[in-house]
Amino acid sequence: MRKYLLISSILVGLLSQVSYADALKNSLTSMLNEKETPSMVDLSRLGVDAKPQRKPKAVKKRTRSKKAVVAVVNGRNIRKRAADKHLKMRTKGKVSNFDLLPKKQRLRLVKEMALPIIVLQRAKKELSAEEKEAILSRVWMQKESQKAKVNDEEIKKIYEQIKQQAIENSTSDKILPFEQVKDRIKMQMVEKKIISDLMQDSKIKVW
Repeated sequence: MRKYLLISSILVGLLSQVSYADALKNSLTSMLNEKETPSMVDLSRLGVDAKPQRKPKAVKKRTRSKKAVVAVVNGRNIRKRAADKHLKMRTKGKVSNFDLLPKKQRLRLVKEMALPIIVLQRAKKELSAEEKEAILSRVWMQKESQKAKVNDEEIKKIYEQIKQQAIENSTSDKILPFEQVKDRIKMQMVEKKIISDLMQDSKIKVW
């Protein structure tokens, strides 16, 4: 499940380029913007004696359990709980019941949810062990980088040290303004901190 979530987050940008994602967005937007139009008074149910006939009971649309399987993608089950959650996210909380969607919209939503599953299955099949390890390492580093906190004062201090060294060494390289190199210095500081923490927590033996 964790790998599925990682692949899903990576594919957020990819989904914006897929035609059925746009079609789903337009279809859901249209559904949310629809307004009920007042119907005309129905006189057909009035009997000869002017007494109204009984109005037939409204048929309620069947709603399945959260555990129900609503789709299968290459042998992988998608349950209603996941479909409801994805629908709620796509409609910003306005619609959260997958079973209330028309069949075409349900298919579009499932296709959108199917993409990370299909990509993950293909990646498992075609990527080598080394490639998988490299991807996992990169994703983990990105995740840890988001946790690390480096304030502007620390970055500025490192910048001034680099600037001073350049002056002392009389280097011909142009010293860029702080704002232009701020993010680069921050990234290097974060990576250095992560590596330092990793080395401290690791046990390394050499024979």
